[in-house]
Amino acid sequence: MQLDSAQVGVDAAKAAAAFWETMKGRAARFAESEVREAFEEYVGRANANDWDAWVDLFAEEVLYVDHQFGVLHSREDVRKWMVPLMKAQPEMRFVPSWCAIQGDVIINYNWNRWPNPDGSHEPYDRILHPEARDDVYRYQFPAVTINRYAGNGLFDYEEDFYSMPGYIKTLEDWQTERG
Repeated sequence: MQLDSAQVGVDAAKAAAAFWETMKGRAARFAESEVREAFEEYVGRANANDWDAWVDLFAEEVLYVDHQFGVLHSREDVRKWMVPLMKAQPEMRFVPSWCAIQGDVIINYNWNRWPNPDGSHEPYDRILHPEARDDVYRYQFPAVTINRYAGNGLFDYEEDFYSMPGYIKTLEDWQTERG
């Protein structure tokens, strides 16, 4: 996938728009408690740093839209991309600040966070301060993720929004301080 291509962003936006057009007027198919339980499993697996197990939470046919990396259409495509990406940064955690569930759709505002190199404010995979202050967690960047629950504990859609320059700078600064 090309990280610097404007076409990646255009293609991602078109894929997302086409998906959301299909959602107009669609009624929820699952109870909110089931959707929330699936989301909690999603967060737990992301923070267990077992990305193969996390990818298993997607349906075989999934539309995964990352506005920085591109569009993927299958669980195995997500696996081929995500597992090596996250293997290179095993310390990063996914920390939801809040989420909203509307029918089968979950929107969550989350922090992608690395530990403070001095070991302060552990554990770093939970929100200790709701405002996620920089004087508490020095290496984090926000993201918004939208998922659609498809039943049986699986998701058939994910869309990620974040600042690629913010992600790269945060990771580089963390790596520099960590040494």
